[in-house]
Amino acid sequence: MSENIIDEFVVPKCTGKAFKVNQGQRLRVIEYEGKQVASLMFFNAHNYKEQFMAEFSGGLNYFQFPTPGSVGSHYRLGELYSKVPYENLMLRVTDNKLGNHFLGTHCTTKTMEIHGVPGHRSCSDNFSDALQAFGLQLEDVYSPSVLNAFANVTIDQKGDGVLHVEPPRSEKGDYIEFQAEMDVLVAVSACPDDQSVINDHSCKAIQIQILEGTD
Repeated sequence: MSENIIDEFVVPKCTGKAFKVNQGQRLRVIEYEGKQVASLMFFNAHNYKEQFMAEFSGGLNYFQFPTPGSVGSHYRLGELYSKVPYENLMLRVTDNKLGNHFLGTHCTTKTMEIHGVPGHRSCSDNFSDALQAFGLQLEDVYSPSVLNAFANVTIDQKGDGVLHVEPPRSEKGDYIEFQAEMDVLVAVSACPDDQSVINDHSCKAIQIQILEGTD
């Protein structure tokens, strides 16, 4: 089977973009320059109330795809589900060679205040701008919890569960790929946090490809 690139674009650093991916198409999120987190929200393209639920997906993946010999929160990220009461499979991970991603919160206004830079741009701003084109506001979003692609965040298994944040291991050209199991609206934020090590203190662009297989 060959594949066609249906659409391809670059999300500039510190910005966001929303777009649709049809059922059966594949979404590839690519490191355009390297060491940059792409925060991702997903919605049912025909019912925006049905939204991706990060923690719920993590739990289901843990029970379905546990990492052999692991304990605690370790699992293989394989499937993304919508929130209760829908609980539908939205996307399936089809290529994930790097493996460093974090199901959790994105940076917000409060995050930047804690960093000591009130008014600094955040992923919340990027998502707000991106979703306006589809008539959505942040108030319409179930949770600030998202899939943070390429985020090198781990949970301390031996201590009190503290989060350890390190610079991304991802380099230019690394990617994670999903197959849409329904028509989805995707919102992506090229994370604008240059205050912490989450983007190695330097914000960069993210590349997006939408692909479709052909016989």
